[in-house]
Amino acid sequence: MVVKSQSIPQHVVDPKEVFRELRKYNMHLNLEKCTFVVGESKFLDFIITHREIEANPDKCTTILEMRSPTNI
Repeated sequence: MVVKSQSIPQHVVDPKEVFRELRKYNMHLNLEKCTFVVGESKFLDFIITHREIEANPDKCTTILEMRSPTNI
């Protein structure tokens, strides 16, 4: 689960909303697996930065280097 906000004030509101939904369905987070305030990180083969969520270039290279089909 990734919570990303557009602004600092919104970043106070967004996690509260996520935690409220978790409580509503009686779900719990494993604190050993939680990370807060990440500058740049990989998550599910995507690269998360403070600006955006990008595809992992290592995974894209394989697709880009595939040969085109030679027959119909």
